[in-house]
Amino acid sequence: MQPATAIVPTREPASDPESPGTEISTFLQQFWEPMTHGRCPYVHPQVISFHSEQDRANWEEYMPDANSRDFFRNFAGSHSRFGRQTSIALLSIPNGSLVGDQWKRRPWHVFALAIINDTATKRKGKRILVWDCDPVKQASVRQRWRNILWGKQRSFIQYLRDKRHMKKAEIWYNIDASGSGKDKCLLLSQRKVWEWATLGDISYQGADDPRFQHCVRLKF
Repeated sequence: MQPATAIVPTREPASDPESPGTEISTFLQQFWEPMTHGRCPYVHPQVISFHSEQDRANWEEYMPDANSRDFFRNFAGSHSRFGRQTSIALLSIPNGSLVGDQWKRRPWHVFALAIINDTATKRKGKRILVWDCDPVKQASVRQRWRNILWGKQRSFIQYLRDKRHMKKAEIWYNIDASGSGKDKCLLLSQRKVWEWATLGDISYQGADDPRFQHCVRLKF
C-alpha cells in the first residue's frame, strides 16, 4: 500500500445532526483540489439524497436545504474522466421503507459508500463498500444484499448495478457496531470519508486493505 496522503483539513466534519446540506458539502468539497492533483480519491462534492426530481420536490416543503442535495445520477466518481481507483460518496436518506404518507415523518440517516477498483489480474472488477455506523445485526456472509440494505440504501446500490454497469461488482458491508445507537451517523460517516481519503487513491489491497476490516461480502 502506498503511504497515506498528507491532506491538510480546511473544514472539520459537521457534528450537528440538523446540519444543512450546504454545510455538509463544504466539508466534502475540500477534497476536490487534492483529487484533481492525484493526491486522494474522488469524493463527491455534494451530499446525495434523491433518486429523481419528483423525489426532491416531494421533500422541498419539509426540508429547507433540499436544493443543496444531489441526485443519484450526479455521482460521477466512476466516470473514466476522473481516472480514480476509489470513488467516495456521502448519502443522507430517509430511514426505513417509505410507505404511504409515513415518509414525511421518517428520520434521516447518513452513511458512506466507496467504489473501489480491484486491479489484480485474477480478480479484476469493482467492489462496492457500504459503511453504515448502525449496521443491521443480521449482516453476514450468508445474507443477500437485498435482505440487509434497506430503503434508498438498497435503491442506490440497484442504481449502480443497473445504470453504472456494476452488476458483477462485489457488495461489502460494515458490521462494526461500535458507533451504533449514538445518533452520530452524520459525524461518524464524514470521519469515515476523511479516513478513506487520507489513504490516497488506492485500488483494492487484498485481505489487508484497512477499508475492508470488520466488513463482510454480501451474497447476490
